[in-house]
Amino acid sequence: MVKKQADHIQVKFDLVRAMLPHVPFDGWSLEALEQGAIDIGFEPKENIDTRKEIFRDLFKNGSIDFIDTFSEMIDLEVKNTYEVTDPKPERVPEKVKIIILMRLSLCQKYKEAVRSSLPITALPKNSKKSINLLYRTCNSIWRIIGDKSTDFSFYTKRVSLAAVYSSTLLFWLNDTSSDQEETSFFLDRRLNDISKIPNLKKPFNLIKKVSTNINKTKNTLKIKSVFDVLKKLNQIKNSSFS
Repeated sequence: MVKKQADHIQVKFDLVRAMLPHVPFDGWSLEALEQGAIDIGFEPKENIDTRKEIFRDLFKNGSIDFIDTFSEMIDLEVKNTYEVTDPKPERVPEKVKIIILMRLSLCQKYKEAVRSSLPITALPKNSKKSINLLYRTCNSIWRIIGDKSTDFSFYTKRVSLAAVYSSTLLFWLNDTSSDQEETSFFLDRRLNDISKIPNLKKPFNLIKKVSTNINKTKNTLKIKSVFDVLKKLNQIKNSSFS
C-alpha cells in the first residue's frame, strides 16, 4: 500500500514537471498536462479522452491541484538540495535566507508558471488550499532548519515566515537582476522580522480577540483570500512581529 501511494505521488510529480514548459502557453490546464504527458510518453496506448479521465482522477480539483503538486515537488527538492549543502549557515536568519533563495532558484526556470498560478490561488474557492500549501512550505522550511518547537512559537514562526516568504516571492517575480541580487537584498530587509521571532510572547487572548473581530476586519480591509492578505502584508512598511 505504501509503495502504491509513493508510486501515485511520483506519477503526479512526473506529470506536473512535464507540463511546466507548456503552462506559459496553455495555463494550468488539462491541455498543458496532456502536452506534458505526450512529451514523457505517459500512457501512449490510451487515447486523449482516456488520458484526461486519468488526469481527473489524479487531480480531482483541476488547476489548484496541479499547483499544489508543483509546490510540494519544489518543497521536496529544496529539502534534498539543502541536505547536501556544505557548509550550512549557523544562524537561523541565514538558514532561512539560503533556503528561500534556494527555493526561488529552483523555481527560476518556471517563473512564468509561478506568475500564472497566483490568480488561481487567489480565487476565493481556492483560499483554503492556498493557505494550506503556503503553510506546508513554511513548515517545511522550519523543519529543514531543525525547528522542533511545539509551543506558541510554533505558530508565530510560521505566520512570520509566511509574511516574509510571500512578500519576497512577489518581489522576485519582478526581479530582473542577475543571480536574484535584488531579491536577496529585499529578503535581507524582511528577515529583520524573523530575527525578532525568539522574543514573540503574544498573549493567547490576542488570538481570541482577532478571531472575534475577524469578519468585521476582513470586510473593512476587503480581504477575501490568502493573497489579499499577502498584498496587505506587503503594503505595511517597517513592519515587525515584536
